[in-house]
Amino acid sequence: MSTRAIPPLRSRRSRTSARGSSPSSSAFPSTAERRVYRLPHGARPVAVPTKARVRETYERIAASFAPTRREPWPEVVAFVDSLSSGSRVLDVGCGNGRHMTALAERGHAVIGVDFSRRLLSLGREAAMAKNWASRVEWIEADADALPLRADAFDACICIAVLHHLPRREDRIAALREVRRVLAAGGRAFVSVWALDQPRFRDAVEKRRSMEPSSGGDTTVPWTLPDGTTVERFYHLFQEGELEPLIIESGLQVETFFRRTGNYFCTARKHG
Repeated sequence: MSTRAIPPLRSRRSRTSARGSSPSSSAFPSTAERRVYRLPHGARPVAVPTKARVRETYERIAASFAPTRREPWPEVVAFVDSLSSGSRVLDVGCGNGRHMTALAERGHAVIGVDFSRRLLSLGREAAMAKNWASRVEWIEADADALPLRADAFDACICIAVLHHLPRREDRIAALREVRRVLAAGGRAFVSVWALDQPRFRDAVEKRRSMEPSSGGDTTVPWTLPDGTTVERFYHLFQEGELEPLIIESGLQVETFFRRTGNYFCTARKHG
């Protein structure tokens, strides 16, 4: 892939590229402290993890999770189809690359960033046999510390990512990184899970009664092939919660809508 198609990385940050270099151990500690609320007897505790703990969860479930995440969302495809031909596009929180396929097949130059080494590896392996493999690059990094130059991308997608970041400041930092790497006039497409879904309401309300400051924090179980249940952290967004984050990051909201239990927002970088 030419350096003209894909912008160079910041030299001061580490990354994992298609050649398989790995980040420093200090960037992704193997263990991390987590805070667990003290709940009444009989109630299920809900952990509020650090980002490192969230990463560990996805490393653990990657092999069974990736096969369930193959087809791109129609909302993302619609955004991709609105991009100019040959755009430089960043997929923040790309996982195994389910949406990178739609981008690369349409001739865009794509970089996918995720903090799960295993999901990236699975995505890279699946892409190797595709005729568009040379148009994609895979990088291991945190969403709030992108190892990429400023003003480098025409568009960015961040799909089902922000709700996995435990703290509001983490979500703001990730969105500010999106703005930083977008070129002037560049567009972002962001999605998060909505709080007011029946399957989440009871769990969230129970937690709020125990810890009022928890907001929409909850966990969603993932069952491994051996029957083990792994809890995945989610911050479920209330109506009117995402737009202020977008604005605070410095991006300008263009469209906002809800569909299939998700809030979607398109935003643009001006100046």
